[in-house]
Amino acid sequence: MTTVLQARDLRRHYAVSRGMFAEPATLKALDGASFTLARGKTLAVVGESGCGKSTLARLLTMIEEPTSGSFRIGETEVVGAKPEVRKSLRPKVQIVFQNPYGSLNPRQKIGHALEEPLLVNGRFSAAERTARAREMMGLVGLRPEHYDRYPHMFSGGQRQRIAIARALMLEPEILVLDEPVSALDLSIQAQVLNLLADLQERLHLAYVFISHDLSVVRHIADDVVVMYLGKVVEQGPRDQIFRNPKHPYTRALLSATPVADPGRKKERIVLTGELPSPLNPPSGCPFRTRCPLVQEVCARKMPALEQKGGQLVACHMV
Repeated sequence: MTTVLQARDLRRHYAVSRGMFAEPATLKALDGASFTLARGKTLAVVGESGCGKSTLARLLTMIEEPTSGSFRIGETEVVGAKPEVRKSLRPKVQIVFQNPYGSLNPRQKIGHALEEPLLVNGRFSAAERTARAREMMGLVGLRPEHYDRYPHMFSGGQRQRIAIARALMLEPEILVLDEPVSALDLSIQAQVLNLLADLQERLHLAYVFISHDLSVVRHIADDVVVMYLGKVVEQGPRDQIFRNPKHPYTRALLSATPVADPGRKKERIVLTGELPSPLNPPSGCPFRTRCPLVQEVCARKMPALEQKGGQLVACHMV
């Protein structure tokens, strides 16, 4: 199986001003993520808001540079690469944003929006760009007459189809999907997810699927990375994570996921306390202030991400 993306200990830290006379604070938005993604597979990244999911998306799409760590697209190292190398790699990784209402220019017709990536990258003649845009519209389930319409004339699900089509115009190998269905109604979510699954099978795409909705992740993912306060706390194959979650945070997330089975009894794990500030995280394990299994060692020592059973887990109590 061909590896298309490989990340090793990716970190992104920001210096945050605390006033004229105070030293800047360091916000560790992403603090060590490692994974491998193969062609035709989906890696889901899950966690609460502020856990570092979208920061990871910006690094993978080369919108931002990592503070440290490395990642490779195919055989090419991205971190520290020359501008011309990064330019050649950008078409291989495209992103679909969360909000289909805000990701399209309201003054630009859909056909022109789809052709723009080809125009910017100097690909094809005008006639070829138009033909390619119309072909892509058909691939995502849009009709030919939609070519000359504006974004406000479409529903949320249609706009997300347009955003997916635009991301595919440069024939990428990897799509980073940043909460792509969270702004849509449930019935429309299912349609878009089925479209993504069909496109993946047809085009052999690799997906990095960022979400906080584990019911969606269960439907689409092959592997799962669970993040908390910038750190990976559990990582492994989807079936293993859902069947036997080991980290207390993963268990709490799964207990909050609705199950369409009225006869099934389910334990609801309610986390106490507030999410700590990323500017002032707890010592030791970042989850310890909300963890039901907390012990004295958790405050002293950061747990390492270690193989425990069929997945990687960062917890002293597992």
